[in-house]
Amino acid sequence: MAMIKDCEIWFAKLDPKRPNSKFNKTNPTWECQIRTTSKEVKKQWEAISLSVKAIVPDEGEPYFRVNLRKKSIKVDKDPASPISVVNGDLEALDPNSIGNGSIGNIRLFQYTYKKPDGTDGIVSVLMGVQITKHIVYKPKPRGDEFEPTETETIEPAETVEDGDVPAAADKVKVAAEKVF
Repeated sequence: MAMIKDCEIWFAKLDPKRPNSKFNKTNPTWECQIRTTSKEVKKQWEAISLSVKAIVPDEGEPYFRVNLRKKSIKVDKDPASPISVVNGDLEALDPNSIGNGSIGNIRLFQYTYKKPDGTDGIVSVLMGVQITKHIVYKPKPRGDEFEPTETETIEPAETVEDGDVPAAADKVKVAAEKVF
């Protein structure tokens, strides 16, 4: 097991009941992105075979990122165990409450595999997240969300029984006869 300490956590999708299916509908994943601005930390991540990408945003400071994930269904088609998410006291933490920029430690399981060209590759599987600086995620309302308003409920005045037609239906029938 590899341990990554004190990294920024972004885009955490770690809800045990709702893995992210955006990129793979048949095998959704639990995932998060880790970030750093330190070149030394970047080198440490590369030393444990993580795929580090340099990002230069239009606004803000450049940073390095790694996307980590775990599939929700194992190769043998059994469900995988969800990601363990805890706080600094090792108490369970709601994974949906992790906001961008939270700081934490990441536990990875790594194994080697043979690439098609015969060389060895290393797979890193996200296994656990420990949050040490918790920025609580608060969803913002969307601009097109509903807002509270009055609701008017109208109960039917009469019911149709044995061929009886309510008065409104008679008016529609007469109007339809005039058209045709």
